[in-house]
Amino acid sequence: MSDALKMLRNVMEGYSPISPTTWQQIVSLCTKSTYKKDQYIYPYGELPNSFAFINRGIVRLFACDHQGHEYNKRFFCAGEFPGIMSALHQKKAVEQGIQCLQNCEVLLINFKAYREVLFDNHELMRFQIKYLEKNWLLEKDQREICLIQQDATERYLLFLQQNASLVEQIPQYHLASHLGISATQLSRIRKSLKTSRSFT
Repeated sequence: MSDALKMLRNVMEGYSPISPTTWQQIVSLCTKSTYKKDQYIYPYGELPNSFAFINRGIVRLFACDHQGHEYNKRFFCAGEFPGIMSALHQKKAVEQGIQCLQNCEVLLINFKAYREVLFDNHELMRFQIKYLEKNWLLEKDQREICLIQQDATERYLLFLQQNASLVEQIPQYHLASHLGISATQLSRIRKSLKTSRSFT
């Protein structure tokens, strides 16, 4: 079994047990692929037919406004499942994309085939429910609340707390976009925090 498949199984079983039979079904849906830094796994505006599992590397999920300004919705790293789920469910291209911020090794999981297995497999259903609860309900709600209730410095400090290993691996302008501020504002926040800590 490849390292990527081993990681995928470990991650999935962290949510719910997976039997050997179910695992073989999952393996049949996966295709290993590699991407260079700055390449797109899912180009902006295209209709995907899969979602991904990252074995190595970091990617960003981004959207654009009508003026072409990019907004980084989320970063994904090893052990996570980036995908443009709205496009997959609606079967139409949407204005989002997923780009590699490092060289990446991923498993591409065929969405249509996954759905067919999902609706006929209770183990996979349990995994899906627990995964969605954690990643698309709880974390998404927290993110939206933070954008409304916290200022930029508080959002940056929370990102540091939750994603300490990512901060130095992500270009600052991408991080600033994710926080909803300019790169200049982020630089000022970092400088201010560094200065205040030097006096404590």
